Amino acid sequence: MHYPNWKKLIVFFVSLLVCFFAETIYVFSCGPEPDPYDYYTNFYNPNLAAGKGFEPFYYTSLAQYYGVDEPEQAANLREWSTFFSGKSAKVTDKDLLEFIYTYSRPQMTALYTSIDKGTPLQAPDSVSNNTLTRYFISSKDKETLGYLMFAKRCEVYTNITDAWNPPTPDYAAMMRLARNSIQLYNACKDPFIKERFAYQATRMAHFSKSYETAIHYYDSLAAPLPSNSLIHYKALALKAGALLRTGKKAESVYLFSRVFEAAPSQRTLAYLNTGWAEADKKAVLKLCTSNTEKATVAAMYAARAVILNLDGLREVYRFDPTASILDVLLAREVNKLEDGYLQNAINIDANKINYWYTENSLKADAVKAMQQLTDSIAGQGKVKEPALWQITSAYLSFMTKDYAGAHTRLAAAKPNIQRADLQDQWEIVQLLVNINEQPRIDKAYESKLLASFKWLDSKLPKGKENSSYWDYPDDNSWVNASFYTRMYRNLLDYIIAPRYARQQDTVRLSLILTKRDEVDPTYFRWNGTSGKDFIADSMSTTQLLSLSGLYKSKNKTPFEKYLCDQLPLTEQQLGEVIAINYVRQHDFPNAVTWFKRSGSTRRSELVFEEQLQDFGYEEQDSIRHGISQLEYATRMVELEKKMQAAKVAPEVYFEYATGLFSISYYGHSYQFSVSYRPSTWWYEPAHETSPFLREYFGCYRAEEYYKKAADAATDPEFKAKALYMAARCAQKHAQLSGKEEWWYPATYKNPYFPTLVKEYRHTAFYESIAAECTYLQDFVKKQP
Repeated sequence: MHYPNWKKLIVFFVSLLVCFFAETIYVFSCGPEPDPYDYYTNFYNPNLAAGKGFEPFYYTSLAQYYGVDEPEQAANLREWSTFFSGKSAKVTDKDLLEFIYTYSRPQMTALYTSIDKGTPLQAPDSVSNNTLTRYFISSKDKETLGYLMFAKRCEVYTNITDAWNPPTPDYAAMMRLARNSIQLYNACKDPFIKERFAYQATRMAHFSKSYETAIHYYDSLAAPLPSNSLIHYKALALKAGALLRTGKKAESVYLFSRVFEAAPSQRTLAYLNTGWAEADKKAVLKLCTSNTEKATVAAMYAARAVILNLDGLREVYRFDPTASILDVLLAREVNKLEDGYLQNAINIDANKINYWYTENSLKADAVKAMQQLTDSIAGQGKVKEPALWQITSAYLSFMTKDYAGAHTRLAAAKPNIQRADLQDQWEIVQLLVNINEQPRIDKAYESKLLASFKWLDSKLPKGKENSSYWDYPDDNSWVNASFYTRMYRNLLDYIIAPRYARQQDTVRLSLILTKRDEVDPTYFRWNGTSGKDFIADSMSTTQLLSLSGLYKSKNKTPFEKYLCDQLPLTEQQLGEVIAINYVRQHDFPNAVTWFKRSGSTRRSELVFEEQLQDFGYEEQDSIRHGISQLEYATRMVELEKKMQAAKVAPEVYFEYATGLFSISYYGHSYQFSVSYRPSTWWYEPAHETSPFLREYFGCYRAEEYYKKAADAATDPEFKAKALYMAARCAQKHAQLSGKEEWWYPATYKNPYFPTLVKEYRHTAFYESIAAECTYLQDFVKKQP
């Protein structure tokens, strides 16, 4: 069960500030598994590394990888494009992709035959007009075309289309292709194509499980060719895998580290195999020929740690302070501190509880240890961007509430910032520090906040609504955009909203929550109540009237106007919320006044029909007929006037009581008082602190008027029914003592059952209801 964050804040303030949140509704909601990219409070951009391509290794403890490698297809096509450009071929990217990745071997064979025999190509226009097809026809480059045809033959054995039902491997056929590759390699003239034949020979030997042969083919065919191409490192990865299969673990990991460093599209493959190898890191480091190589090996091991790993960061820095992955490791450790320390500290400050899984719980000492390291590294000036480390250290000062220290470090970093995203992180830390330094968010500071909000608005993704993580695209384009959305939302939800709550400014609190939902429309679905529902269900009438007054005011400050302009309620809808709030208080005259202004959108057919059992309620969306909220409130006012008479008919009391019971948690027409009824709630003593919740769950006034109806009645049948309904209401607030379960006092301590059984057991109503109500049946069984 996931308990929404803001509802826990409300729980806190209900107990602390009863007058402030006097009429709060609690909502429980079941949620999905946590978003692996958004399960802790995050203000530090993991995407700050100057050298991109390491997105899979950003921190998350809930997924194997964060982002994805550069697509291998894109890297391969880029090299092919460069190759054909060197031959003065004007081949479009679209045609290149289509030819290499979608044309079949028979199609390529037809083209080869056409070129070889000098006959016209018999093929669809889409093939004939392909710019790469035209290149081959005009250049008669059979060597390159022949390689592409050969590669299609090899793919039959390496590209498994059905992993559940793979074909039986034909190792002999693969080795024949490997030997054929060597023949073509020896005959080939172009080094680019020659290297690819070396790769195919190595690949076929590897896939046929001839690992020693694969190693030999790489060493004799691929290694002599000087190259930094993708295909070179794919061949090297095959040799590394073959070494792993033959028990040479350290040598395997060393080669995988070379692939990891140089081939972005192969990094997760190299990283995964390094994990499988389980080689001793010291043994691998001994094979390295430079500190740069050692830094890469150390980084691959450091990136495997889910817990805080300052030693790994320190080791990579010692080997090579300019290593591109060092910034990634820095971000990983900061994000771990957010997960293990800031997440808990900020929830305490915000009076929130986050029930998503947290991998580690860290203390302030861990933050200070990290800061000592970042300060030391920044001070030595050996890293590529000392400003990044200074800004990071300032953020760590924010975590420990050392705001003076944060300002000092931000000032030192500012002159050295050379990237826009680094400047953005500087601004974020500065904003966090400034907000937390404010003793109170007043109108003067709100003008500064407005500028910050507008700046953050400019950072949000444009043109489409934020989507859930399972809808993210397959590339890494979402990484940066999702950070700004997440960070901005967290700023509103965890920093600014709690400040207004502590200032007892519920109006601005509600506006900040609706702004939060505008920034991240999907957030509240899994993490609590929306700002709109907060306004509808968690504000008192006085607070709602203040919000309405501000909304309609023509003298709003720019900050107030900015927030009111994004309020997801029209003036009429806000008026209806106020009217419903009066209904909750049973202040029906004022409810009538506001319903007449706003109109009423909810209806009910059963609101004045007695409800003998707790089921058969109406669903709000399915209601199309019945009386409106205005008509309901008007009728309740009429009944109240009738009850002022000297003599009141019992039917009047009964109808009024039914009108109250129907809008309770258990009633037919709960939607007249709330917008949502959770299925897992029931009365509990804590509800006694809120007048509305006391009535909504406890049904005290409904009980009072059912009893009056029974007392005024002379007809035994009517009296029995009124007493039974009073018993039903009393049951809702049955008090437990000791280790009693709820059903015990609801059954055996009900104040109305004795009279009902003793005096009215011979009525037709009693006989009917006793056949249905198991509580009453159990009570009767215990009687002498």
